[in-house]
Formats: sequence, structure tokens, C-alpha cells
Amino acid sequence: MKSKKIYIVLLIILVIFCIIMFSLFGVENVKQKNYKSTIILGENTVWTYRNKKWNYINNISDFNKLSWQEYNVYFDNKNIGRYYLWHDDKWYVFDKDKKAVEIDGNLFAYDANFNMNIYDFNLEKIRDRTYVDKALNENDISISSSFTTSNKVSFDFDGDNVDEDFYLVSNAFPIEFNPDYIFSLVFMVKNNEIYYLYRDIAPNNSFNGCKPFFNTILDTNNDGLYEIILSCGRYSDLGQLDMLYSFVDNNEFKILISNQ
Repeated sequence: MKSKKIYIVLLIILVIFCIIMFSLFGVENVKQKNYKSTIILGENTVWTYRNKKWNYINNISDFNKLSWQEYNVYFDNKNIGRYYLWHDDKWYVFDKDKKAVEIDGNLFAYDANFNMNIYDFNLEKIRDRTYVDKALNENDISISSSFTTSNKVSFDFDGDNVDEDFYLVSNAFPIEFNPDYIFSLVFMVKNNEIYYLYRDIAPNNSFNGCKPFFNTILDTNNDGLYEIILSCGRYSDLGQLDMLYSFVDNNEFKILISNQ
């Protein structure tokens, strides 16, 4: 009789434990599986998110299915409202009467079954080079190097109520100087530590290099944490490189999906 009571007590404890664990992790996991979205970048990059998985869409038939759908549209990180998009050689924007809308800038658009949080960031010129010089030294690049791009973004990336600093330095596409190496470095500084998103260093052959820029900062899966879309412009017909980054286990950046 006593052993039976013990089994009942253990069973109750197990049930309670399972309920607590499901409440903590299971409910959120079910929610995550139900979230879905379509993201459109620039001229030809399309990503879809379904069942917690990312897919890169790059064929004409799928582009046709996505055309004439209504999306939340941003240009240069500024929300301009909901518009129709249509793809030919690139994505074109139309209003509700399907009249063409002429807007210049970098396109970001999405459609989702949740309200995606988009962070309205501002670029700053880098004035304190402490961490820039540290990153240059770590990558055997002279700290006297000239830049063609030198920007910084500060915001609370990981929700700890403390701003993290994101640095971007590059000498890609030099005109007024001729360096031996072309480099682009993008990194985050958190607790005085450097965490790299992007590093590209190669001998200068006049046409190489990729000039990165912060495209969009957003919460792609509605989990309360931001991801970063970093894009990179290249020469001629090589096209724009787009990469979606997540900070994994507060230890390193991982590319969730790209257009390559």
C-alpha cells in the first residue's frame, strides 16, 4: 500500500514536471512552428520561413506566384506602407490601384502571419577607433589603412537593456588610394569582446571586394530577439550578397540563410 502511494506521488510529480516544461518550452515551440513569412530584398533575393526552416527562392515560377501580392514595404529602412510587388528583371512597387510607385532606395519587404518587429536604426560615423584598431590588428591589417566605409550602429541587440555596438569598416572600391589588400570587417562589441559577422580580406586586383552595409535589423521569428540582414555590394554583374545572421548561444554569429 505504501509503495503504491509512492508511485502515485511520483506520477503526480512527473505530470506536474511535464506540464511545467511544456509551459516553458513546448508552447513556444508550437508557436514557432506556426509562424511563417516571406522576405524580399533588393532586386532578386527572396527567403521564406516555414516550420522553423528557411528556404531561398530563386526560380521564375515561384517569383510569379509571389507577384501581385501585398507586402509591408520598406525603403532604406523606412516603412512606406503596404504595396503590391511585381517581379520582372527586379521587384517593382504598385499601389492599391496597381499604379507604379517610383521610390529610390534599398528595398526590404515582407508578408507574415505575425507583426514583424523592424528596428529603425541610425548609422553613425566611427569616432572612437579603439575596437576598430583592435580588429585590424587581429586580422593583420595596418591601423593606418584608409577606409571607403566606416560606420557604427548601437542598439540593444540581445534584450539585456544594454546597447551593443556594431562596427563596419571596409576599403572596398577605392578610388583615391591603391591598397595592397581589400578588406571588409563587420563585428559586434559586447562586454569588451569582438564577435565577427563578416570578414573578407584578399589581395587587391582592382575589381574584387564586397562593400557591406547594414540592411535590416528585425525579429524574423517573433521570439523577442533580433536578427541582422547584412548585405554586400560587388562589382558589375556579380550582384548583391544578402545574409541573415543570428547570434547563437551568445557566443558566435551564424548565417541562417543567404542568397548564395
